[in-house]
Amino acid sequence: MLMKNRDILSEFNNVIFENEHINFGLTVNSVGLKSILPAENVDKEDKITRFKYQFKKGRIADEFKLIYITQGSGYVRFEDRDEIQISKGKILMIFPNQKYQYYHLEETEWKEYFIRFEAGAVYSQLIRSYFFDENQVVDVGFKDEMLVLFQRMIEVVKNGLKSSQIYLSGMLLHIMGFIISETKNHALQKREIKITEQAKVIMNENLYQEISVQEIASRLNTGYTTFRINFKKHTGMAPAKYFHELRLNKAKQMLTETTLSVKEIAYMLQFSSTNQFSTFFRKSLGVSPKSLRDKK
Repeated sequence: MLMKNRDILSEFNNVIFENEHINFGLTVNSVGLKSILPAENVDKEDKITRFKYQFKKGRIADEFKLIYITQGSGYVRFEDRDEIQISKGKILMIFPNQKYQYYHLEETEWKEYFIRFEAGAVYSQLIRSYFFDENQVVDVGFKDEMLVLFQRMIEVVKNGLKSSQIYLSGMLLHIMGFIISETKNHALQKREIKITEQAKVIMNENLYQEISVQEIASRLNTGYTTFRINFKKHTGMAPAKYFHELRLNKAKQMLTETTLSVKEIAYMLQFSSTNQFSTFFRKSLGVSPKSLRDKK
């Protein structure tokens, strides 16, 4: 690719091979940084024409390429697959002999770190088994630890440090381990948030039913202790308290917008008695249900 004045490409490939057999099963061929400043007055139609996917001419190499995007946004497409949006914090894993093309949106600044490497049979199979299909683009977020590792690898190669291949293959392993760990954490967090949102829906749908938070956890196929911890993490309060708050808000609404008696409201919201309802109400708001109704 021709580089313009606003483009900066630094690729370092003077890796010292002191012992080719000591490399942890990975061989780093080069590391680098590509930085592209935003273009002015971008013509959208021209951009579409220039970046139209032509896989007969697509990029292809006989090595793996790991790309970490730290600035900007754009799109990537692998042959026979749909286009995927890419942005800051995304990792791209390109396989050997795989046709692909990607481009950034020129109105934004673009910066990426990359590593070109080869892998032995065992690591090659492991990498392919993890970074398959949609997992070739993963979100690890913008992490200082990742950035430091890439920058350190560039420094090692640029300065031609002794035993650099051993050092580089170790850092590459560290990076891939970090990627796998972070993506699993993201997946777990998404599941926690999904369960929390589902629990909120169940609570809202059961304001007039007798249902415990333990039963809600059971419906969502998760243990109560785990459910309670994650619910509080994502809402700031325990599920039982959250459910009470929902009922309290509903009680306030019914007291001010309906003519139902305090007893009827207490019964509808599954309180065991009017006294229990009044105590709960007074403790939560500092006034009795009757006082709130009289103020309307």
